[in-house]
Amino acid sequence: MMAEETFERAMIATPSAVGLLRDLAEAHLRKWGLCALVDDALLVASELITNAVRARPRSLIGFRLVRQRAVLRIEVYDTSPGRAVITPSPDGGRGLVIVEALAREWGQRAEPAGGKSVYALLDLPVS
Repeated sequence: MMAEETFERAMIATPSAVGLLRDLAEAHLRKWGLCALVDDALLVASELITNAVRARPRSLIGFRLVRQRAVLRIEVYDTSPGRAVITPSPDGGRGLVIVEALAREWGQRAEPAGGKSVYALLDLPVS
């Protein structure tokens, strides 16, 4: 049975945080041998991180990757109390539509200390 592996990082919500967290995520996905999942996982991570940066610019955001037995959990925390909703519009807002299309499941929860975490589960490739 495979042990759970986790990567976590917190940083200030700036546009450059998206690229930095994406690069760190890619390094960990490759280290964990999840090369086949890199493209979809990075797209999902980018969308969730971008939403957090837009919701609360210059505040603290948290990013977590968790490799479990059959799934990869991608989770982003921000200090916004508002729920993430799918609201595509002609000028953007398609991030959660993309997440919904690529993930087995996605959702969110209010955090006891305030803010929310939005997560997506991606199936691990069958080896």
